[in-house]
Amino acid sequence: MLLHAAFFPPHDVVAELAEVVHSVAGRHEEFRPVSVDDMHVHVTSFGNLARADAARLADRLVAATTDWPPAPRLAMAGCSALAGEGDLTVCAPLVGEVDQLRGIARAVPEVAQTLGLHVDRRRFKPQLPVGEVTADTSLPYLERLVAALEGYQGPEWVLPDLVLLKPSWASSDHETATADIYAIIPLGAPQVSS
Repeated sequence: MLLHAAFFPPHDVVAELAEVVHSVAGRHEEFRPVSVDDMHVHVTSFGNLARADAARLADRLVAATTDWPPAPRLAMAGCSALAGEGDLTVCAPLVGEVDQLRGIARAVPEVAQTLGLHVDRRRFKPQLPVGEVTADTSLPYLERLVAALEGYQGPEWVLPDLVLLKPSWASSDHETATADIYAIIPLGAPQVSS
């Protein structure tokens, strides 16, 4: 089975962010938003694992959390759009205890490698994709969207867990992907601010 690791902000937090995106005037075909239920921060992909390897990975990740940084306090603020060649995504960057988040994200592939599993080598990006531009996206629409997100400062929240996702395709052409939760790995309690 294919497995991915992801961080999911609280539902009410992403719903508020989605409202900002939906509030931008434009034609429906100008932007392909991510649904609130699917908004997540991608950590890494593990490839195609045997069921026994997937179970061992989940167990090892649970055990490893005791060595990880505490659950970070985060918020979404600003905008990152079309960040590289061929990148069609518009994202809300995460702010707050991002170094702790990066520490956890770095630890996930390290755990997988101790089991002899392969992981996606792409660099972790602490940002939440909110959607993609399309061939019909106008420059004025994109400017309004970026301005709306640049002016946005979301509420603070504590990251509760790491989620292992098992993708499934809702159509035979593999254009529409959804994911089922394979495992939820709770993170340690956040540090108490003094």
